[in-house]
Amino acid sequence: MRIEGADRTGLERLLRYCARPPFALEHLHQGDAEHLVYRNPELGRTTAPGTRPAALVLTPLELIDKIAALVPPPRANGHRYFGVLAPNARLRAAVTVKKILEHIGESTQPPRIAPARGPPLWEMATAAEQARNDPQWDQVAQPGPEVEFAQSVAW
Repeated sequence: MRIEGADRTGLERLLRYCARPPFALEHLHQGDAEHLVYRNPELGRTTAPGTRPAALVLTPLELIDKIAALVPPPRANGHRYFGVLAPNARLRAAVTVKKILEHIGESTQPPRIAPARGPPLWEMATAAEQARNDPQWDQVAQPGPEVEFAQSVAW
């Protein structure tokens, strides 16, 4: 999926899709003191009569068990790779980002790192307030850093 930077409705649609719950709460009702009923209107309409019930009747523990099965295990990767991208694939070394970029005619050089942004507005307001209170404070005349910082991250 690809969303352009200015496509706010597309971004909102993607975020709503990612943030949706695993099931619709309006379809969950308490049947009696010991059972919950989950009615799925799609099952009743799209399946042949008698093949699948349009409602699930579960105890609260059974419902929690079914919801807990949707949670991935800790430290497990959310993506599974198959084919040449699989971890033990023999051809994995042949498929690199550089080769793919060369194949589609794109530059293989990394993009130029943009300069750091300025301080947040509330820090600028604090600095302006200090400048008004302190006659020796001149934000423009403040010395720059003595060492040029590398903008790459080294882990």
